[in-house]
Amino acid sequence: MLVNETSPKLFVKSFFASSMEEAIEQAHAEMGPDALLLNSREAPPEARQLGAYEVVFGSRPQSQALALCPADSVEDLRKRMDELRDMVSRIGASRHPALAGAVSDGLLEAGVDSTLAVEIEVAVQQRLRNDGVIPMGRVKRTPDWDQSAVRRHTVAEIEARFDVEPELGRVAALVGPPGSGKTTSLIKLAVVHGLARRRPVRLISIDNYRIAAAAQLQTYAEVLGAPFTLAETPTALAHAIDAAPPEALVLIDTPGYAAGSVEESGGELARFLSSRQDIDIHLILTASMRLADLRRAVDRYEVFRPSKLLFTRVDETDSSAAMFSEAARTAKPLSFFATGQLVPEDMEPASKARVVRMLVPELPQACEAVA
Repeated sequence: MLVNETSPKLFVKSFFASSMEEAIEQAHAEMGPDALLLNSREAPPEARQLGAYEVVFGSRPQSQALALCPADSVEDLRKRMDELRDMVSRIGASRHPALAGAVSDGLLEAGVDSTLAVEIEVAVQQRLRNDGVIPMGRVKRTPDWDQSAVRRHTVAEIEARFDVEPELGRVAALVGPPGSGKTTSLIKLAVVHGLARRRPVRLISIDNYRIAAAAQLQTYAEVLGAPFTLAETPTALAHAIDAAPPEALVLIDTPGYAAGSVEESGGELARFLSSRQDIDIHLILTASMRLADLRRAVDRYEVFRPSKLLFTRVDETDSSAAMFSEAARTAKPLSFFATGQLVPEDMEPASKARVVRMLVPELPQACEAVA
């Protein structure tokens, strides 16, 4: 860590670490959660021994931070922000000011996790340097920036940070929060991956928490002509799975547990499902959830050890930022997207193209800064 510059008003400091996330954690630990991220880049050669990445944070000394009161005008705050950014432009001269923040600002505007957005920007700049778009040791004139190159490398970085796996195991269980669309998704998958392929289907419900939940799935099963089993315990569920013909597609509907009762009420089922290597577990989530809420839901249901993320209500959001951020954070591939209420039409294989298409509308505006 290096102190780059101090003044009676402002304090700016660089932090170095082997990863961008680690450097940001160091900065927040030392300077507090209110410190402002001003710059990020790969560490210059002369500082590479301190870490592979550098982040620059700025903050007001504590005594002055306490002195800042609501009476301070907006113009005063803007002036201080300009002072901070001016310091950073001098500290990080190897980084072109037109590019600095353009990619991450666009991703943040779209709703991508802040740490992930910064990491992508650093990687994009490295790709541009490798292409010779950003020459080492000198600043390129603004008119010479290639907007298409910035966009191309940004898309490539986004695609490299998550996986898709639109596949369904012979035995698959859908788990997830209440109201996430597990039962409807199960029926869509039964039609598309079972009946439409002339494959026998077995539907099993172990959801005895919701009123009429099993009756709803049983009604669907009767319409589809598929055998249905209500398993009230993990032991009964095991028997139902083992009794299915080896060529049959077996789909399991599970209860949606309240936020505070996943481990308490669902612990026995979670232990059973996670112990069976032959069960393909998909975590069902709604694409319209706020990123913070989505992250909490994913973490709560980790007790089931899901191998894939399936998102519903994709048609109800304009951005795939939350889906992308969680897929990147958990390293769990995206499996399918539910895009409406129609059965089975509104279920499609997850694709990187759709995620990117929903994510990058902000990027053309952001990239204009480097065009």
